[in-house]
Amino acid sequence: MSRFTDRVAIVTGAGAGIGRAAAERIAGEGGSVAVFDISAERAEECARAIVDAGGSATPFTVDVSDRDQVQTAVDEVVATLGVPFSLVNSAGILRISPALDMSAEDFDTVLRVNLRSVFLVSTAVARHMVAAKRPGRVVNVSSIHSVISLREGAAYAASKGGIEALTFTLAGEWAEYGITVNAVRPGATWSALTTPIYTDEVVASLNRRIPLGAVAAAEQVAAAIAYLASEDASYSTGATLSVDGGYIINGDLPNAAYQRD
Repeated sequence: MSRFTDRVAIVTGAGAGIGRAAAERIAGEGGSVAVFDISAERAEECARAIVDAGGSATPFTVDVSDRDQVQTAVDEVVATLGVPFSLVNSAGILRISPALDMSAEDFDTVLRVNLRSVFLVSTAVARHMVAAKRPGRVVNVSSIHSVISLREGAAYAASKGGIEALTFTLAGEWAEYGITVNAVRPGATWSALTTPIYTDEVVASLNRRIPLGAVAAAEQVAAAIAYLASEDASYSTGATLSVDGGYIINGDLPNAAYQRD
């Protein structure tokens, strides 16, 4: 497919995990990808891998929670690559701690990286889209933990709930400019963020809980992101697409069943 031919896309958190898979998917469909990551090494490695595979990618070292860095990087993308058609906000971190033990500093850090960044990057990009009178696609990576609890993950869950609220608010504001804003809500997914906490016991429990019976690969989430970031999703805005193997709709009783008459 070539849904992104002659189109520029920015992907944040593109150095690893879902962000990297999304960058590779969009580049594989002809897009010119601006690889945003706080790690210069990861950004450069991702861009190099895309180029080696025949795609187009440019690395940018950006702390997406920093307003000045975001503005500088987005302006550079526009100056060197052109006005983006697609933006994927995928940068995210996780702090595991009981709420009673979590410091305010850790809570703020998670909210800055996961939620503040979505506002900063989205508005910086949308201003260029509006000024150029061009439509665009914004896709925000949320989580099933926007709607179901995550024990010892209060800041993460709060940030993802905020992303979904911001998604439909921006969708309403920007529809008149032809800019759609949607979210993807992944369930359990293999990534650099989750690998350290996905012990054998955790994975076995997840596999029992998930109706499709497996933790997702990042590429499966990236496929949904690419759809919403493309012209194919031109009539969807303010929507959230769950990619969770049925996780949040599963009301089964673990290791039990209702008795039949």
